[in-house]
Amino acid sequence: MTKILFALIAAAAGVATSLQSAANAGLASRIGLGAALILNTLMVLVGTVVFYLLSGRQGTFFPAATPWFLYIGGLCGFVVILSLAFVFPKIGAGVTIAILVLGQGAAALAIDHFGVMGMPKEPLTLARLAGMLLACSGVALMRV
Repeated sequence: MTKILFALIAAAAGVATSLQSAANAGLASRIGLGAALILNTLMVLVGTVVFYLLSGRQGTFFPAATPWFLYIGGLCGFVVILSLAFVFPKIGAGVTIAILVLGQGAAALAIDHFGVMGMPKEPLTLARLAGMLLACSGVALMRV
């Protein structure tokens, strides 16, 4: 049951990514990419502050001995939002998200294989590599 719930949450995040990208691209075409990113980021900030306050202000922002590279999540989020808002109207929603998933899958396989950023190691197998090749095939088919 728990794995099904986690899968549903991940699927909801996928839906939100597509909707967010389409909304940001549409907004950017009307007010400019920079202004759209600022508004998007303000909405994320407001939601995050509300979540933080409602969750009981748990955690310390900069605990000692935390590696610097664990703080790049915000920069990665910026790259995702900027890239998708820019690319969506250029190559279409379906292909953009397919390529996004392909990039996520390739990075995830490397993160798993090498245990990057403290993640548990999950070796690259022929089956996992075959799955990545199928994802590549899916992107190629969507471009036809």
